[in-house]
Amino acid sequence: MYQGSCVSVVFLAVILLVGGASPEDIMLVKKKIFDGYDRYIRPVQNHEEAIQMDMMFTLVSIDSLDLKSQKLKWNGWLSFTWHDKLLSWNASQYGDLNFITVPQTKIWLPDVVIDNDVSAKTVLGNADTLVFIRSSGKVTWEPGMVSETSCKIDIRKYPFDTQTCTFNFLPWMTTGRFLNTTVSSGRIEMSDFVPHGEFTIAGSSVDYTRVPATFVDDDLVGISFSVVLNRRTSFYWMIMIFPMATFPLLSPVSFLVPVESGEKITLSITVVLSYLVFIGSMNEAMPKLSDTVSLMVIYASLQTTISILAVVANGIIICVHKLPSDFQVTFPKFPQVSQTLGTIGERNKYLAKGESLQSVSGSSVGLCHDDLKTDGKPVFEDKENASSKIVEPRSDKWILYARRLDRICFSLFMCLSIVVSTIFGFLMS
Repeated sequence: MYQGSCVSVVFLAVILLVGGASPEDIMLVKKKIFDGYDRYIRPVQNHEEAIQMDMMFTLVSIDSLDLKSQKLKWNGWLSFTWHDKLLSWNASQYGDLNFITVPQTKIWLPDVVIDNDVSAKTVLGNADTLVFIRSSGKVTWEPGMVSETSCKIDIRKYPFDTQTCTFNFLPWMTTGRFLNTTVSSGRIEMSDFVPHGEFTIAGSSVDYTRVPATFVDDDLVGISFSVVLNRRTSFYWMIMIFPMATFPLLSPVSFLVPVESGEKITLSITVVLSYLVFIGSMNEAMPKLSDTVSLMVIYASLQTTISILAVVANGIIICVHKLPSDFQVTFPKFPQVSQTLGTIGERNKYLAKGESLQSVSGSSVGLCHDDLKTDGKPVFEDKENASSKIVEPRSDKWILYARRLDRICFSLFMCLSIVVSTIFGFLMS
């Protein structure tokens, strides 16, 4: 503590020996430069002369990007530098006073506003913002701001999207003839940027815009700073991509469930409901736009349609499975075919239940070889005993058809889901 006090005393003594500006010097300088100064008059010797001003935009943080309202909330500041020839003094006459600071309300300032601010177009800074003035008349003004600006959202590749948001700064009344603003850095200053949890900064650029003035035959020259935001996708891989990649596999799996279990149609309907819930959650997060539609929404809609077709296919398979064994398919539009089927029906009506011409033919051959007595007289049992003992039990043909349809639909829907997923994965990449 004692050593620190000694250092402070020595430093103060050096300043007093070398010399420095006193508060009286500062008061004299302010009295000199502001005597007769009007902050509403441009600080130039010739009224037709343009003020040369350099501008720099520093982005500190991005608070949020609202997709539904298409607003970007951010924090940063601007740095304006120009020469005010009315605010200069000889430093040697005022204790080598090289600079002073005054409130921004005391000097001329460029009437720059944030043109795409969605809240209000107000002047930059406030009454407490200080302006740095050098003895040469060079003025540095750095107003800070927290603003919400409009940002055109492109959700086509959401959540693998890249958004480009602009910050438009435009003079409100001073045209390009009287104010020449340049950006020497050519980009947004990001040295103090605080990383955002959802977006990363991919780059920035600067563009000059010209807006025709309504009050004079001239243009207002504005500057647009653009920042490119890349969305971080780690979170979306877990809650969106992985579920969307597994849902398409559930529809083909429903064809592997046997009809006898009673859960075949239940599984396929559950898949449809899962897609509808998923689309509803995406609808809450994304804006209702018609010019750009998310590929993820289109993909979910197509997979929902495929799942609905799977429900219909499972219903048809269940109906085929439940058909009676003696059900015959008729074709009323083809008389010849109908007649042939009618003849087959006449023959089948003499057969026992569950028999067919082919089975009876086979059983007859078996009787000829196995049921002949040694004296050559065939032994025929009654029709019911013959059908129960000689004809082997077999699966109903409609059950076999239903199982075959299950295998066909499983292959078809699996290939369809894989093809759709591959196409949309390629488009989003």
